Amino acid sequence: MPIALAAVGLPPHPAAAEPAGWQRIPLVTQAALDAGARFGGEGCQWPYDVAMDKTDGGLALFTTDVGGMWRSLDGGTTWEPCNVGHTPRGSSDVAIDPHFPARVLSDGMNSMGSAVNGLYLSEDRAASWRPVFRAALSNFRDRRQKIVFDPTTRDDAASLTRVVYWSRTEEFNRENWGEFEYLPGLYRSGDGGRTWTRLNDAASDVAGHSSLAVHPTTGRLLAGNERGVFVSDDRGESFRRVLDRPCTGLAAGPDGRLWMTRPDGIMASTDGGESWAESGRAGLGNPRTEGGTVVDDAGRSGVRFQLPAVSPADPDRVLVTTAADDYLFGRHVSHDGGRTWADAAVDPGTAFMPQNAREGVYAWHPTDPDRVLSFGGDWPTASDDGGETFRWSGDGQNAIYIAGRFNVNPHHAGLWFLPSQDYNGGVTHDGGATWRYTPVSGLEWGGFCYGGLAISPEVIVTGLATGGWGSPRVLQRSTDGGATWSPVPEAPVWVGDRESPNYGEDSGFSHPGDPEIAFTGPLRTADGGQTWERMDGCSGVFAADARGRLYGGFQRPGSAENDVVRSADGGETWEVLMTIPAALEDAAATPEGDRLFIVTQGRLWKILPDADRSAVLGNPLLLVDTPPVGTGEHRVRTVAVDPADGSRVFAGQRMDTQTADAGVLRSTDGGATWENLNRTDPLARGGDAGDGLDGGREPQTVRVDPHTGDLIVTTGCFGVWRHVRAD
Repeated sequence: MPIALAAVGLPPHPAAAEPAGWQRIPLVTQAALDAGARFGGEGCQWPYDVAMDKTDGGLALFTTDVGGMWRSLDGGTTWEPCNVGHTPRGSSDVAIDPHFPARVLSDGMNSMGSAVNGLYLSEDRAASWRPVFRAALSNFRDRRQKIVFDPTTRDDAASLTRVVYWSRTEEFNRENWGEFEYLPGLYRSGDGGRTWTRLNDAASDVAGHSSLAVHPTTGRLLAGNERGVFVSDDRGESFRRVLDRPCTGLAAGPDGRLWMTRPDGIMASTDGGESWAESGRAGLGNPRTEGGTVVDDAGRSGVRFQLPAVSPADPDRVLVTTAADDYLFGRHVSHDGGRTWADAAVDPGTAFMPQNAREGVYAWHPTDPDRVLSFGGDWPTASDDGGETFRWSGDGQNAIYIAGRFNVNPHHAGLWFLPSQDYNGGVTHDGGATWRYTPVSGLEWGGFCYGGLAISPEVIVTGLATGGWGSPRVLQRSTDGGATWSPVPEAPVWVGDRESPNYGEDSGFSHPGDPEIAFTGPLRTADGGQTWERMDGCSGVFAADARGRLYGGFQRPGSAENDVVRSADGGETWEVLMTIPAALEDAAATPEGDRLFIVTQGRLWKILPDADRSAVLGNPLLLVDTPPVGTGEHRVRTVAVDPADGSRVFAGQRMDTQTADAGVLRSTDGGATWENLNRTDPLARGGDAGDGLDGGREPQTVRVDPHTGDLIVTTGCFGVWRHVRAD
């Protein structure tokens, strides 16, 4: 039977005031909106750095490991993604020119080594980026202050601060994978970061893989590492050691005082680093070394002080972080120059996701001693009491990862369930305007959920992988709209590993002609989710046509081959349309069912399911010519067709090791020609991001909402997005 596509009036999304094009869909509760949130924002990727300009505090940056970067043009109140031209998946360190804040440097990173990582420069307030020194490295879990400007080298004629230093990581010591070139050391730029030179081996041996700081009036460079603190008075050409104690962080205050952290405490210098004295220890929990390990009165073991930060507006205000075993992090603030300390609190406020423990990294406002930016869980925070309390301040920052295939429920307008690989997920009844957190796992930190679907407003199902990403998916069900969850009795399990004979696609799908029939992974229900059975001949359902025929894939046990399959009886039986030599990643049918688009081996293909195959040159699989990404590769991972208009076809390219510049593709002529929907021109330079957002990067799944005609894009760590037609 045909799919009904009646016009549906949904409540306006908070982003509805934004123009056609990309609109963010952050997960947010109604309570958060009532409390003043403009967009909401769930975060969800591991934060790495936060920075604020040193002139008026208007520009702020927030970086993650694999979910990109975000900028604020209102001092950290609201955020937007800023990854145009920034090919790495994230950034481990950002530094803003102290005199010319339009200029920003980023140390690009990923969870794996990649030749596209390294140094990137923006000269338009993070509106766009270009590589200035690519390096095959990762920077994973490396939070040193690696990039520092020398503020004494201001050049007004050139509108830049000339001398910048970069301490490259010793990546070979880290357990990691990908592309690596071992070349640690100290690098210097004399033109504000546009070009770079590795300094001599002696200097690089001292200052490679170090924390850096520059004295604000003398330009003296300091480098700290496990061998001590070193100073250079010739811009990094040579160093001498001034402190023979392990150093875990350095900071320079506006009055010339220097601060350093070591594993068991904090020290300060008032003579440019020549001599160092212990700071006060009151309020720090009595850190002490017992049996070679630093412990404190809070019962933490493996305590390590790090990441000092000093207020430019009040040099007596200092923040430091302590890390300890088992994610036991602490934040400590002093308002009296380090004589006494207090523990800083993190208040999640209206944050949507659980507050996972993370190290504190800090960015003080240049003129307001009460304003500090940091992060709390996996989202930005801000303090307006000088670092004593940090509250959620992630308005507009969305970076959730939805693994598998998301599908829109055709029977209930605005009803979506997003199962998250790391954070359980959320459900909305109004097309993304407001959300409810779904505690599938019952664990405080989140849970690994796949192949979920809201069958009805009350019944939601998903596969919960209790043993990690690749472990068996145990079917969980909620019958109260996502509030409580329990395993489905006697439901089969499946795994996401294609090598397993128990393989299943992590796709949730609802039959368009019968709301009682639904699918998750390789499982089928015909009674609205009460009972489930494993399908014979189908590993997962991706799409349907207007006649109610279903399309999916079947992974042949013990073989790399996959069958492209179709069902005309609601998934009870499946016919093989063709066999392909590799994994079937996604499929989408035109409303008439005369064309089926499939994704395999990084390319988009077309099948004519009911054509005389002998008349198609003996091959029913036709290659669709989509634009490649900037490397020249084709990395198609997902496809969708508008269920009301078969000429509107969408494809998504995702690179994983870096960001794709041509990620979301649209065709309005059935796949003959394509346009890139991802932003490649710079963002707006002013405070209004309404000229178009940098959305939809690294698409995981593209789907057209049958109720609105809008494109919905879930991404690999870059959040959930809607693309709205101008017409």
